[in-house]
Amino acid sequence: MKPDPIQGHIDDLTRSRYSRSSLDARERVIRSIPGDILTADREVIQDWWITRQLRADGRPRAASSLSQDASHLRAFGRWAMMQGLIDRNPADWLPKVRQKRAAPNPVSEAALHRAMRDAPEDMRRMIALAAMAGLRSAEVAALQWSDIDHANGVLWVRGGKGGKDRSVPLSAGLLAELGEVGEGPVVGRQINAKATSQAIGRYLRSCGVDYTAHKLRARYATRFLAATGDLKAAADALGHADLSSIGRYVVASSDTMRRGAEAAGRIG
Repeated sequence: MKPDPIQGHIDDLTRSRYSRSSLDARERVIRSIPGDILTADREVIQDWWITRQLRADGRPRAASSLSQDASHLRAFGRWAMMQGLIDRNPADWLPKVRQKRAAPNPVSEAALHRAMRDAPEDMRRMIALAAMAGLRSAEVAALQWSDIDHANGVLWVRGGKGGKDRSVPLSAGLLAELGEVGEGPVVGRQINAKATSQAIGRYLRSCGVDYTAHKLRARYATRFLAATGDLKAAADALGHADLSSIGRYVVASSDTMRRGAEAAGRIG
């Protein structure tokens, strides 16, 4: 039987400790291309790209989602070329996806308080881990009670983005919201990243809070950086290797802006 190049690619990424959610997303996109990916020509790739433009309900897909699709294909193409399976990256036939970088919009303190006030226990923990520890939805879903190290005052994120582990400082406020220590998943059940993100979004909207799980993480980044002024520490806590990525999350606090303006307004 002819080896499956897509499975070979996924196996290589698994050995490189990519997260399960990243592997699933990569495989899902690549397998959506009809026929043999190794022999797909320009027409096949461009026809496939047309099918990626709309959601199932007919609404246009976000530019960020399309960009992610193109990134998955491009990464597979690079791997296949390195393996000598193809001579040209099929992603070269895709048009450039133009994205508008939206201004950061972290959840407000009033909205966060309103959402958590009457939240069921499992949802309160999900929200707290995102807003008060800066965890991604996949990390919220995967967190076990055994990953919370009370003795050293840290929360261990196992196999975060890129398969990397990291520690996040525990705060008294977060511990209070998590409540009594149990066993197994902190959120109380087995759940994947997509379901976690969707559950948080639905609950927030039901409370009249028009934010997503990602905006909770942005709140953590903003508060952390405003309190410390330490960009490297904030990047480490959030699990970012590239410091420039923090700018997508952080809104400067009014106090920080005021101090900056006062400093710039002085001569000498």
